[in-house]
Amino acid sequence: MRRTDEHERHFMGFWGEYVVARSDKPLLELEPLSAGVCQDGHDSCIDCLSAHGDDGWQTVAVHHGLPGRTPDTLKAIAAQTGSPALIVYICDSDTGHVQGWSAQGGFFGTWFTPDLAAEYEVPNDIAYEDETGMPSTAYQAAWDSAHSRIVGEMPQRARDACAWAEASGWHSDPEKVLEILLADRIEYAEHHFFELLRAMGLPAAGM
Repeated sequence: MRRTDEHERHFMGFWGEYVVARSDKPLLELEPLSAGVCQDGHDSCIDCLSAHGDDGWQTVAVHHGLPGRTPDTLKAIAAQTGSPALIVYICDSDTGHVQGWSAQGGFFGTWFTPDLAAEYEVPNDIAYEDETGMPSTAYQAAWDSAHSRIVGEMPQRARDACAWAEASGWHSDPEKVLEILLADRIEYAEHHFFELLRAMGLPAAGM
């Protein structure tokens, strides 16, 4: 169910977003990135991480995440670039929630690493421990329900990710995409995300 002490190895993992888009100018010049602030209002949280190949694909890291709703941000970036856009929110380096938008296919969204993702789907008002210090029955039930749903949706989510990739001009590996989405024994979610991008076909994807 919940991660063991073996997984509790990040003293402070990364919380924030990676924005992936293709543009003939730096992504930092596009709205809302050009405002230069994260959702907490800090003005030093946005970094141009890398460019991928020679066709304009770029990645920007945003500590804490961008202001506003992710679907709105995706559509705004895509409208400025004329290309699909992708954003992943990384949760404490444990797992990530990927969302993408393309004019051809609209939105898609998926978690990866379902064992850990299920934790973030449990409502905050459900206590993890009972009076004995063990996982509570309510938490276990909520985690089981979230985990079952996430895993059950993964094959379709993998197909959605590959469809987004094809709309972006990439050549994806559907079996590898599904394998990466379902993986649970990972070191850092941000590195795992770039493995996902490579499986989806992003040229020269890497941190």
